[in-house]
Amino acid sequence: MRRVQWLCLLTLVAALSACDRYKIYEEVYDFEAAVWNMDTIPEFEFKIEDSQPKRILLNVRNSIDFKSQNLYLTYYLLNEQGTEIKSELINIQLFDPITGKPSGKGNSIFQHEIEILPAYTFPKTGAYKIKVAQYMREANLQEIPSVGVRVEEAAN
Repeated sequence: MRRVQWLCLLTLVAALSACDRYKIYEEVYDFEAAVWNMDTIPEFEFKIEDSQPKRILLNVRNSIDFKSQNLYLTYYLLNEQGTEIKSELINIQLFDPITGKPSGKGNSIFQHEIEILPAYTFPKTGAYKIKVAQYMREANLQEIPSVGVRVEEAAN
């Protein structure tokens, strides 16, 4: 009976991993005690191996106790030499401004997937970095457990 259970588990894992065939890179930075200090700027390094357009997303998690309705972040895309090739200040709506209902997926911790570059063509192959900085009024932003980056093949 145990052999059948392992076989079912392996089949399930294989099926689930096949569902993510567009993923090129995904990484998450966890903040200690769910506090994002403004001097902490997570870096995510990944490789681009072809000239096809890529979809780039930010993944942000916040708790239900986050005090602001929105979250201001700036991302910086850097090439292999560390030169900034793209950056943007973005506003993420974490709670509905009228009802106060949390957006995103979750119960007490909510996940937000924000598309920052829907079909970006990198200038050449090689290593790239994305840095993510919080731009809120508080130096220590409470109730943000993590931020992450996902790079995937853009849909044709």
